[in-house]
Amino acid sequence: MPASPCVSADRAPLPAPARAGHRAMGLFKRDKKEGKEQEMAHAELPVTRDRRLASKAESEMTEGDYNYYSKESEPLGKRVGQRLLRVLKPVGLSIRKQIVKFGEDWIFLFLLGISMATISFSVDVIISKFQRGNLWVYDALESYRYLQYFSWVLYHVLLMMVSAGVAKYISPQAAGSGIPELKVTLRGVVLEEFFTFKTFVAKYIGVVCTLAASSTIFLGKVGPFVHISTILATLLGKIMVKFAGIKENPGRKYEMLIAGAAVGVACCFVAPVGGVLFSVETTATHFAVRNYWRGFFAATCAAMMFRLLAVVNNERETVAVLFSTTWRVEFPFDLPEFLSYAILGVVCGCLCCAYLFCHRNLLLFLENTPRIKRFLSNNKILYAGFVALVLASITFPHGLGQYIAARLSMKELLETFFNNVTWGIEELSVTNSTRQPPNPTYDQIWLQWTHPNLSSLEMLTFFVVMKFFLLIFATTMTVPAGYFLPVFVYGSGLGRLYGEIMAKIFPQGIISEGINIKITPAGYALAGAAAFSGAVTHTISTAVLVFELTGQMSHILPVLIAVLIANAISQRSQPSFFDGIIIVKKLPYLPKLTVGKTGAHDIYAEDFMITDLKYLVKDFKYKDVRDLLKVSDLKQFPLVDSQDAKILLGSIKRKHLVKLLAEQLSTERRLQYLLDQSPAATNGATNLSTQSVNEATLPSLEQTDNPEITDGTYSAEDTIVSESDANARIFRDAKRRKSSKKRFQFYTMMEEWECRQLQETVRMEDLIIDSAPYRLVEKETLYQCYDLFNLLGLRIAYVTSTGRLVGVVSLKELKDAVDGSVKGTFTRREAPKEVIVDEIQDPARSALVRRTSHVQESNA
Repeated sequence: MPASPCVSADRAPLPAPARAGHRAMGLFKRDKKEGKEQEMAHAELPVTRDRRLASKAESEMTEGDYNYYSKESEPLGKRVGQRLLRVLKPVGLSIRKQIVKFGEDWIFLFLLGISMATISFSVDVIISKFQRGNLWVYDALESYRYLQYFSWVLYHVLLMMVSAGVAKYISPQAAGSGIPELKVTLRGVVLEEFFTFKTFVAKYIGVVCTLAASSTIFLGKVGPFVHISTILATLLGKIMVKFAGIKENPGRKYEMLIAGAAVGVACCFVAPVGGVLFSVETTATHFAVRNYWRGFFAATCAAMMFRLLAVVNNERETVAVLFSTTWRVEFPFDLPEFLSYAILGVVCGCLCCAYLFCHRNLLLFLENTPRIKRFLSNNKILYAGFVALVLASITFPHGLGQYIAARLSMKELLETFFNNVTWGIEELSVTNSTRQPPNPTYDQIWLQWTHPNLSSLEMLTFFVVMKFFLLIFATTMTVPAGYFLPVFVYGSGLGRLYGEIMAKIFPQGIISEGINIKITPAGYALAGAAAFSGAVTHTISTAVLVFELTGQMSHILPVLIAVLIANAISQRSQPSFFDGIIIVKKLPYLPKLTVGKTGAHDIYAEDFMITDLKYLVKDFKYKDVRDLLKVSDLKQFPLVDSQDAKILLGSIKRKHLVKLLAEQLSTERRLQYLLDQSPAATNGATNLSTQSVNEATLPSLEQTDNPEITDGTYSAEDTIVSESDANARIFRDAKRRKSSKKRFQFYTMMEEWECRQLQETVRMEDLIIDSAPYRLVEKETLYQCYDLFNLLGLRIAYVTSTGRLVGVVSLKELKDAVDGSVKGTFTRREAPKEVIVDEIQDPARSALVRRTSHVQESNA
C-alpha cells in the first residue's frame, strides 16, 4: 500500500513502536506541564480574585455613570417619539385585529385599485405636458422648417433612447409588454426579477417616455400597466402578509396577480367589467369563479378613482365616459347593415392574420440571424434611436405626416374616429383656405383629416396602409411598451374607413320600409376597433371594452357579430399576438387547441407518451445513480418496485440524487479513508522516504540541467553530485519511476475505494421521495391532458396502467401533440424495441454487446 499523503515529504515516517513511545513521552510531559500550571493558578487565586472584584466594581460604577449621562443627553424629540410609540402600540394592535377580522383582502384590493388609478392618471398628466411642450416648440419654429424637423426628430429619438436605456441598465425584465411573461408566470414558471421594485421603477419611467412619443411611435400602455399592477399587487401582498401575520402561499399569489391584471386594464380604459374579462382572456387559460369578486372590486375602485381625479383636475365636469358620443339611438342601424358589419369582421380578420404573420416572422428573422441578433443585443439603445429617427422622419407634420394626422395623439385619434360627423359630407362645406394642414388652431379636431389636395377618404386609406407597416416596425424595439392600444386605434381607423366608404356608396342611407336610415361611420369605427383588436389578441371581451369606453350600447349586436367573425378567422389561422411573442422568446407555454375541432378527443396519452423510460429500481446502488445521471439530463426520475413489475412508487428529483452521490464520494470521506489506511502503509514506505530525502538535498536538479550553475551554499557532496550529468540523469529517471509507481498505487487505491462505495445500496431513509407524483392513464385524451397540465401547472406526468409504469408525458410532448393536432400533422408514436430499454437500464451491458458484435463482424 502507498504511503498516506498526510505524511511529510521531507521526513521518513517512524516505525509503529517508535511512534507509540513518542506519544507516551508526549503525554507524560503534557501532564507534568498541566500540573505545574494548576499549582501556579492556585497560588495566584487570592490576588486574582481581589483584582477581579475591584475591576468589576469600577466597571459597574463607570457603566452606571455612562448610562445615566447618555439618558440625560438624549434629544427631547427622540424621547418623545419613543414614548409616543409605546402609547400608540396598543392602538396599532387593535387596528390590526379589526382589519384581520374585517378581511385583509378588501383592504388590499381597495389600496391596489386607488394606487393604480393614481399612477395611471399621473402618467396621463405627464404625457400630456410632454406632448404639449413638443407641439409648442414645433409651432414656435414655424418660420424655420429645418429647425422644426430637428426638434421633432430629436424629441422622439431622445425619449425612445431613454426608454431603451432604463430597460437595459435598470431592469431588462421591464422591456416589452409584460403580458406574455405574466401568462407564463400564472402557469407556474418563475421568472427572475419580474415582480421587483426595480422593475416597477424601470417600467414606469420607460412607459412614460414611450407614451410621450406615441403620436409617432405607435405604442400603448395596456401591457405595461398590467405588468405594473401585478408588481404593485405582489409588493402590497407581501406587506399585507406581514401586517396580518399570515403565511404566503402560491394560491394567494395567483389571486393577487389575477386582481392586478384586471386593475391594470381597468385603469387604462376606465372600464371595470371589460378590464376583468379582458385580463382573464389574455392571461389565464382557466379561471376560478371565486376570484371574480376580487377582480371586479379592485377594477371598480380603480375606475372610480380615475374618474374622480379627472373631475378634481378640471378635465371633466362630472364623472362620465372616456369618449362621449352623440349617435342617434332610435334607429342607429337597420337589418341589412348586419351583413355590412359581418363583411367588416371578415376584413378585420384577414388583415389581422397578415399583421400577425408579418410581425411574428420579422421577430423570428431578427432572432435567428446571428449577426443581427448580436448587434441588437449589444446596441439596444442605438437601435431604438434609429427606429425613432426613421418613424419621426416619416411622420414629420410638414412631410408625409400631414396625410396621416401625425400631430394627433392616440387618444385624439380615437376621438376623431368616434365622432358622429360624416367626414365625406362635412368636408364639402369646408373652404380651401381653412383646409391648410397641419393647422394647430382647429376648433374641431376632425378637421385634421382635411387637406386641399386629398379627400378625407384618401387620407384614411393612406393612414391604414402606412400605419400597418410602421406599427410592425415599432414593435421590434426592446422598450417598455404596450401593443393593444395601437391595434385598437388601428382597427378604429380601419372601421372608420369602411364606414366612410359605406356612407359614400349610400349617401341617402339604407331605405327600409320607406324610412331612410343614414349610415353612421362612427359605429363602424367602434366595431372595427373591437374586431381588429379582438382578433389580434384572440379575445371577445373587446366588445365590452368599447361599450364602456363610449357608453354606447345601441350597437351591441353588430359589434359582437364583427368580433366573432374576426376571431374565428384569426384563431383558425394564426396564434395570438402574445402567443407569438412567447414562441419567439421560447417561453414554456402550451398553445391553444383548435377551436371547433374534435380531433383532439381521438388522441390519447398512449399515442404521444415517451416509452423509452429511465427509472430507478428499489434498493438501487450508487453505481446505478451515477450511470443514470450520465445518460440522462431529466429533472426527476421515477422509482419502481422491481425490474419486472415496474409498479410506480414515486419520483426522485435529480438534484437530490446528485447531492446523495456527492456525499457518498465526498473529499472528506476520501481523506478519512487515507488516514485510516496510513498505518498499514508505513511498512512499505522506506524507499519513498529515501526519495523524499534526496528531493530535499538536491533542490536545483529539477530546475536546471546545467551542472555549472551552482550555489555557494551547497556542500561538497552536492557539488560532486552535480558535476556528473550522467549520474543526475539516472537519478532523475529513477525518481520518476518511483513517483509514477507511487501515483499508480494511489490511483489504484482510490479506484478500489470508489468501486466499493458505488457498490453500496442506497438507504431509502436517505432519499427524498415524492410518493404521489401526478399520473395519467393510457386512455386519457389530449383535451384532458391539456386541461390537467394547465390547471395544475404540471411539467411532467407519469402514465400508468393498473399501477405499472408504462410511459411519461412532459410539457414538450404535450406541446408537440397540440401543435400536430392543430396543424393536422400528428402521428402516433410506436413502442421502442426491447433492446433500447435494456440499454437504458444497463448501459455497460449494452456497450459490451455492441463491442462483441463489432468484433464478430470484423472477424467475419
